Amino acid sequence: MISARALAPVRPTTETELAPRPLAYVSARTLAELLDCSESTVRDMTRRGILPAPVRISGITRWVWSDVVIAISPRPDRAGQPDDDPILRASRGS
Repeated sequence: MISARALAPVRPTTETELAPRPLAYVSARTLAELLDCSESTVRDMTRRGILPAPVRISGITRWVWSDVVIAISPRPDRAGQPDDDPILRASRGS
């Protein structure tokens, strides 16, 4: 499991020590771990447009972490609007 500390930039304590690199590109497994869901849920959320499409880098599939953060962040322009997800609408009886 990835700790919250791994996500936060850390200052080096000495000049020779390197700070951990912030997440840039994540695999389906890492993204699922960070979102506390399964890899199949990550793929389904991508297919439904909730998560951004992944990029292919030399034959591997990765999600751009900054795009994921933007996609899952609350958006004030959608506050109070009905959800477009038919499953959520059905679960609410609408």
